[in-house]
Amino acid sequence: MKFIKTTMVCSIFIIGLIVAGCKKEKYPSRDTSSLKPPPPIDTTKPPVIDTSVVIDNCDKADGWAVAGGDPAVITTGQKEGKGYIQGTIKAGQNFMQFIKTLPAPVDTKATMNNGELKFWFYVQDVSLLKIDGQIQFSSAADPDKKRVGWGMDKIIPTLKNGWNHLELKFTDGYVSGDGGPDLTAMNFIKIFFWTAANAATDQNYGIDDFRVAVVPPPPPVIFDTADVKDGWQTVGDVVITTAGQKEGAGYIKNTITNGGDFMQFIKDTATPVDTKLTESNGQFRFWFYVADPTLIKDGSIEITSSGKSDDHESAWDVGPLAATWKSGWNDVVLDFDKSIKTGDGGADYSAINHFRIYFNATTKVHPDLVTGIDDLRFQAKQ
Repeated sequence: MKFIKTTMVCSIFIIGLIVAGCKKEKYPSRDTSSLKPPPPIDTTKPPVIDTSVVIDNCDKADGWAVAGGDPAVITTGQKEGKGYIQGTIKAGQNFMQFIKTLPAPVDTKATMNNGELKFWFYVQDVSLLKIDGQIQFSSAADPDKKRVGWGMDKIIPTLKNGWNHLELKFTDGYVSGDGGPDLTAMNFIKIFFWTAANAATDQNYGIDDFRVAVVPPPPPVIFDTADVKDGWQTVGDVVITTAGQKEGAGYIKNTITNGGDFMQFIKDTATPVDTKLTESNGQFRFWFYVADPTLIKDGSIEITSSGKSDDHESAWDVGPLAATWKSGWNDVVLDFDKSIKTGDGGADYSAINHFRIYFNATTKVHPDLVTGIDDLRFQAKQ
């Protein structure tokens, strides 16, 4: 009996050890209830891809010259790469320039209408600068030939102490009288400026990361969609056709019937339209329908800021355009700088309020000539 009791006690003890050994350990570190999942990846925005063309990264002094001594490559505080170029106006001096002749011409992949020169510019104390100087970018290894430039008088007032990122649009620059730069073969940079008085202490200036970028065009400015009759005039009644339009709900349509030889479309706006463009970079664009362009002899396309034709007007002859048109819809794109101006200087492109196109048929005997107009807008050249 005593043996049996001893055996039972041992068995219970062993079972207790087994149960205790089977209990699951608790590790606080496995408790993830308080952890937040990572934010979802935003797939709605395309990745930003830098397509700019590097002119010089300013990591080496090779090819650089500065006023008052040798250029220094500073390897701390740069905005890009391994370093930046520093020049110093010494105490008692007042002039600085940075000059770079590239070892090989660089194709910027840009045009005068859509390109910009970008770089970082360091100024120790802006208040000491004289409002004068230039930034010059050339394809002739010469600051005065094949050049686009920008006056420092426009740039210095925008600067702050420290690093400044300059974005200089080619359209805002001035070009040399020889036609300006060949943007497929740029090879020279020059920046020069002064302090207003001789420096009392050494003043450091720096440049970094020169490149050219193509600026995305601004959105077009709509003059009229030609979807409604309001403000439109033509020969006879204005007709909105709601089939076959190039944009929106319809287009303005009219016909020179057999026996007639004249047509015009006129649009006046109650509120002037600011094209946000200039003579050098602006275009007027619209769709024009003609059943048979060979029947059109001459005429004019006009935009004005006076509310009437022949006053503050920029215009284009229809005859040469008609020679390029096909039967059906034609995409008409007209450069501001190729327009014919009235003697008062032409249209104010910040306040266009009148449009007219008129044209004549080659003869009064002809099949009915259907014409139409749609989607009038202003856009930047590319």
